[in-house]
Amino acid sequence: MEQAKRYEIEEEAVEIPLCWDERTQKYVEDYGSVIENPIYSPSGCPILLTIEDACPHADMVDDDPASIDCGSCRHYRQFPGSLLGVCSHAAMRKNTSAPEKRHKERKEKS
Repeated sequence: MEQAKRYEIEEEAVEIPLCWDERTQKYVEDYGSVIENPIYSPSGCPILLTIEDACPHADMVDDDPASIDCGSCRHYRQFPGSLLGVCSHAAMRKNTSAPEKRHKERKEKS
């Protein structure tokens, strides 16, 4: 069984570790590393988990006050087949002129 699931999101390779879930009796994606160490696309957009709390820049699709996560925001684009997506709000972008620490750490682990 594979130890991680790999996605290509906006030209960024993202590997999500898998862990065994006793309740469902199957391997499931463990998004803890994405939450602890945010990932950015080459253009500086954050790659986020759909169910993360919406940021102060959120513009909810349905204008419902009960909408509280990234998945309900107009700036968030869901990646098919995953709980990950990309936030395109300009205020959330990272400066892309400096090399990203996250890329370096990922290469060292390989």
